[in-house]
Amino acid sequence: MASKKTIIDNELMREILAIRLDTLWKMIGQYTSGFFPDKSEEGATGKFDNKGAIFIPGGLVYQDVDERFIRYTPYGSITGAQFREKIRESMRYDNASLLFPDGLATGINLDGGFFSKAARRIHTYKRAAYRRKMKIGNTGSIEISADDIIKSHCPVYMKPPYGSRTRISSCVAVGLINPPMFFAYNKTELNFSQKQSQIFINDLDKAREQTVSSDGKILYPPHIVVCHDTRYKENNFTGLTRVLGIGKFGEFATISFEALTPLLLKEIKRRKVKFKAEDIFAEYGELKILGILRVYLPTNPGKRSPKYNFYILYPKEELGLDVKKIGIQARKRYNIKQKRK
Repeated sequence: MASKKTIIDNELMREILAIRLDTLWKMIGQYTSGFFPDKSEEGATGKFDNKGAIFIPGGLVYQDVDERFIRYTPYGSITGAQFREKIRESMRYDNASLLFPDGLATGINLDGGFFSKAARRIHTYKRAAYRRKMKIGNTGSIEISADDIIKSHCPVYMKPPYGSRTRISSCVAVGLINPPMFFAYNKTELNFSQKQSQIFINDLDKAREQTVSSDGKILYPPHIVVCHDTRYKENNFTGLTRVLGIGKFGEFATISFEALTPLLLKEIKRRKVKFKAEDIFAEYGELKILGILRVYLPTNPGKRSPKYNFYILYPKEELGLDVKKIGIQARKRYNIKQKRK
């Protein structure tokens, strides 16, 4: 199972959480003024993540929805700080951002049907290959649907019908989980030549490696990161952040900003996790918000294991975030007056 460090110790996640901390303050303002969106409504976003986002290792995508080869301008040698600036800029655009070792492609419109079919085929063939009974009988017992795959990569409180961002991310994640079968599907479906096959093989292998900056910082891991614009969970104050392709099938993570309620305190106590006052991301009157990481265990298609590892995120120690500075800037941006303690 992926560790906490593997998931959050990179510049991509640090920038996303810095942006979502800014969003947190906007949502606190809406919460206290009576304009808080319902957990199933869109709009749990701020100035910098207004359109949500999905970040995908570029080697997983051979072409866009219009069957055009993915093109980008290489940025060459880059520091961690410069990369974070590009990530923030990329969140201004719709559609997907593709991460390459030497560049970033933004606003890419992906063919959801292609990746859905790939994921369905791969897992249907896997189920058929491992089937012990030779008599076919009902083919429904073999067929895997896209909803089966999506359900296994979402927490139980994310209910169907699933949105396009949820569908694409869950299905593309199959490419990280099963790269040989994902390559075979692409080669057959897109009728690769020998040269095209080798190019895609090289890109696919690179997509499963982390990328390091010129100053020795991990830019991004071989994961898919989805910034939803819906809270989904009652106690979550911003759009849910989901991390996929982190291990075996059905293994994924969620990051949420949750109010320190009696229920959350019970979970923290039960999990024997500790935190300090400086680990609170935002505080407004009696409201205190923590960053929570849950890493869900692997499962089978169509199933969702309720078991997960539970972690509290430490903003300064682990993410290098100055919550006080970001909070001051965000309150000014969203016109929120700080309450006196």
